[in-house]
This record gives sequence, structure tokens and C-alpha cells, in this order.
Amino acid sequence: MNRIDSTTGKLRRGITLAFPVCLLAIGLTLVFSQVQRPAALVEVWLPWTEIGILALTMTAVILCGGIDLSVGSMVALCGVVLGITLQWEWPLAVALAATAACGLCAGAFNGGLVAIGMSPLVATLATMAFYRGLAMTLSGGQRFAGFPDSLRNCQTIAGFPLHFFCFVFIALAIWILIHRTRPGRWCYAIGDNRTAARFAAVPDRRLDLFLYTLNGSAAALVATLHAIDENVAIPDAFRGTELQVIACVVVGGTLITGGEGGVLRTLIGIGIVTHLEIGLRFMSYRFPLLTPNSRLVVIGLLVILVAIWNQRLQRGKAST
Repeated sequence: MNRIDSTTGKLRRGITLAFPVCLLAIGLTLVFSQVQRPAALVEVWLPWTEIGILALTMTAVILCGGIDLSVGSMVALCGVVLGITLQWEWPLAVALAATAACGLCAGAFNGGLVAIGMSPLVATLATMAFYRGLAMTLSGGQRFAGFPDSLRNCQTIAGFPLHFFCFVFIALAIWILIHRTRPGRWCYAIGDNRTAARFAAVPDRRLDLFLYTLNGSAAALVATLHAIDENVAIPDAFRGTELQVIACVVVGGTLITGGEGGVLRTLIGIGIVTHLEIGLRFMSYRFPLLTPNSRLVVIGLLVILVAIWNQRLQRGKAST
């Protein structure tokens, strides 16, 4: 009986991944069929590593049945803090520490609101506006540019962009956290049934606080990477990032309600969203109707299709 259940589980996981893998193949074909020099894609991929880092940490939050709509606003706020501290001529190490502290505190505040019983959707919707408003207030609506060379010199390590090293490190760290530690097992238990997890003595509130704090720390990292790459911090930047981040997680096959998913699925989702968006952008030179807004519509439709796909699979699982 256990062997049959194991075979059924493996088959179900294979079916769950089938649709996202097909979408990934379409996205890769769409991009590489229009690129003569694949090496030129490195610069195009660079901004998407920032989205990917946020999606990887968001995976753990969503697995617990949570969500964080304030990620874009936290990145903008952390960027403003970095810009202000460098404008005040603080030492680079101190400015980076202040940026990291800003992200950590913002994430911890989100986690605290969720831990005391607020709905994650309501809590992070409120802080999305709060952090964005705080960024605009602190900066006076002005951008910060002309960062010191000591920061700009961190762009590459051994000839490779720093972004890729950070992305790989975060991917490995989150994979270990989710798939090889006790808190990772707690994520699945809480997402599947929070009430039952509490009866099993799972510290769900402490885990919520930790995961949202981790999400804020990732926002600080992304703000720093963006400043290094673009040499600018804009208080109005990263609007709509939360949709791209959540899309990467959900399109890969992680359930938006929690309890099922993982890092591999998020990596597939990042690949899908990235390459479909890049491919459609390349095609927009020949087809003017493929505007940024229409590409956003495509991503939204993808999320709907994958959500329907996952819901049908869950119904099939429940019926068996």
C-alpha cells in the first residue's frame, strides 16, 4: 500500500510540474529564437535576478499560507536609506549596515503584524502604502545618484556580476531552509493546516516573524544590488514588483494558499516569467501591440491559468 501511495505521489508531482515545464520551454524558445548572441542575455537577465531573490524568500512566506505585498515598497525604502546615508557621507560599511537594518526592521514589522493575528493580505497591503509613503517623505520625492566608486566597484567578482552570486547563494540558503531543516517542515505543516500545526506545538507565530524578517532582509539586499548596478536610488522604483514576485512563485506551481511547493518550482517560475517577458519584449519591436501593459496582462493570465491548473490537481488529490 505504501509503495502504491509513493508511486501515486510521484506521478502527481510529475503532473503538477508538467504545465510549468512546458511554459518554461515555450519561454526559452521564444527568447533564444530571437537572439543571435546568447552571451548578450546576461545584461537582460541581471534585473530579473533581483526579482528572483525576492521570489525565493517569498516562497517560504507563501508556503506558510502568508503573502507580502510590500516587497517593492521595502526595496524602495531601503534604497532611499542607502542614498541618504551616502549623501551624508557616512562610511560605506555603516551605510550598508543601515540599509540592512532598515530592511530587517520593515520585515520584522510585517511579521509582527501577522504574528498578532492580522491577515497577511491586509497587513502587508497597509505597509505597502506606509513604506512607499515613508520613502517619498524621506527623499522629498527626489532620486539619489552618483554613489561612491567603492560601491560601484562591487559590480563584479572574478568577471561575473555580483547579482548572480547573490542569487545562487540565496537559492541555496532558502533550499536548505525549506527542504532540510525543521522550520522548513513547519512551513508545510502551517500552510496545510495552521490550526492542526498549533495543536502539534509548531511555533507558527515565531516562524511568521522570522520569515517576514527574512523577506525584509532580502529587500535590503536587492536595494543594494540595484544601487550598485544602476548607480541610483529612486523612491518611486519597484512599483508592481510584488506582482512579478508572486507570479514567479505561483507560476512555478507553489500553491498560493500554502502547504505545497518549493524552491525548484520557484526557480522554474522565475525562468518562465523572465523569459516570457523578455521574449515578448523582443517581439514588441516587430509587434507594437506588445506594450508593457499588454505584457503585464500575459503574466496575469499565466497566474490565473496556473492557479486553475493547481486547483484542479488539488481537487483530484482530495477525491483520491
